Amino acid sequence: MTGRLADRVGVITGGGGGIGRAGALRFAAEGAALVLLDPDEPGAGRTVADIEAAGGKAVAVGGDCAAEADVRAAVRAAVETWGKLDLLWANAGIGVSKTVPETTLAEWERVVAVNLNGAFLLAKYGIPELTRAGGGTMVISGSANSFSADRRWAAYCATKGALLMLCKALALDHAGDGVRVNIVCPGSVSTPLHELWVREHAEGGYDDALAADTAAHPLGRLGTPEDVANAALFLSCDESSFITGSSLAVDGGVTA
Repeated sequence: MTGRLADRVGVITGGGGGIGRAGALRFAAEGAALVLLDPDEPGAGRTVADIEAAGGKAVAVGGDCAAEADVRAAVRAAVETWGKLDLLWANAGIGVSKTVPETTLAEWERVVAVNLNGAFLLAKYGIPELTRAGGGTMVISGSANSFSADRRWAAYCATKGALLMLCKALALDHAGDGVRVNIVCPGSVSTPLHELWVREHAEGGYDDALAADTAAHPLGRLGTPEDVANAALFLSCDESSFITGSSLAVDGGVTA
């Protein structure tokens, strides 16, 4: 296939739905061959089927981005199937709508495991393969909450802030290996996770809370998964070849 990611091989976590699915479809349309790691293996399988129906290449690996063995298996699948690895996208994320006193240790540890450890593990096992391939890219899914907090979203905000610094540290450590690392930071995007956030913050009813959140974005709408996918594509292709350690806000102006 031709395209901005022609002949490149990538691993995306959370490719079974939402932003990850949109990203997988976009990356594959630009020529990338992909491994999709997701605990929702049927969902990832549907994404793969849609990619293949459009003439692209992808495989689904059922597994948890917070499980070391599963991440290693996804990286291995990419290298064994297509001979190399060129790009990574640590996209999977979850949240718990609670204050810190309300949050159980198990809930805190699970959010940290998926959001922060998941990116760490993908970098740990993926970056050496990018280096062996002569260089590559990693995108991390941050958030507007990488910069500012929301009420009753403490664990999520903590991990997204940490990912901003992880991105910068990775970018510094691996620039000499030809590896670029950047973080994409969405505002509110129409996904199941956002619906959870709205419902948990809907003091005056869901519709009113959704309208208020939409109005908080100066562009007057919520983001779409495709908006974020397009930004991640830019950070993964040669058009961004002089960009590393940077954050790209895809937030309709909400952090401004």
